[in-house]
Amino acid sequence: MSKIRVLNLFMILIPVVGFGSQQLVVVLSNDMNATSGVMTRYEKGTGSFTAIGTDIPVMLGRNGLGWDSGAEPLKREGDGKSPAGVFDIVSTFGEDSTPNSRMPYWFADDKLICIDDINDTKYNTMSRLDPTNQPKSFELMRRHDAVYRNGVVIDYNREGVSGRGSCIFFHLNHANKRPTAGCTAMEEQPLLELIHWLDPEKKPKLLQIPKSACEQYQKELVGIKCE
Repeated sequence: MSKIRVLNLFMILIPVVGFGSQQLVVVLSNDMNATSGVMTRYEKGTGSFTAIGTDIPVMLGRNGLGWDSGAEPLKREGDGKSPAGVFDIVSTFGEDSTPNSRMPYWFADDKLICIDDINDTKYNTMSRLDPTNQPKSFELMRRHDAVYRNGVVIDYNREGVSGRGSCIFFHLNHANKRPTAGCTAMEEQPLLELIHWLDPEKKPKLLQIPKSACEQYQKELVGIKCE
């Protein structure tokens, strides 16, 4: 990626990161093609961010990262890429009827779905399955492999732009720790620590980028590390 593209992306997204957020989750990958990365949690004190806990290894999409906007490769539906950019963290979900966090909570019973049909008016939203009006394509949120036993909803493609990707989460690693279809996955203990830490009052956000773009964000987000 050229320096111009990185700078343009920085100029578009950085004001979104800095606006009122006191909790920041940073996921760094070695490059856009990497299928793994490192996650660090930060809280904002007096003017700068401070790392919370330890760095956590995570798995990314099987084809690396795709940008939310501003540069290629762009994230698209079914491309096997995790989104790169800045995103609100809006809710959590889990298989227990009791909420697992202070965030808004989705109970993942056997009727909770996430719609990934690019032609559906409810594309990239959660809903309860209605057998009389069933979407053509959707993802069941109570899975046989239990990787959605607990998870976090990342507010990627908020406007539901057709074909730009859907149903992006933090979730549990697969048993063989393989890359994901586009989410960000980790082991259960750090996932639960993340979930319990999230505070809606602090407007948590995710910054997920390759290391090559990190220094541009570091100028605004004082305290985050790029290695």
